[in-house]
Amino acid sequence: AFAQALEAGRAAHLAGPMEPRDMAAPSTPAIGKAFLG
Repeated sequence: AFAQALEAGRAAHLAGPMEPRDMAAPSTPAIGKAFLG
């Protein structure tokens, strides 16, 4: 498990930062979800 964590960290480092966006994007779809507000 530790070796896989190291591999994941290395891959993330090599991938670099994400490109900036002007607007936020949800990580999950909002359709079919209960509104709790």
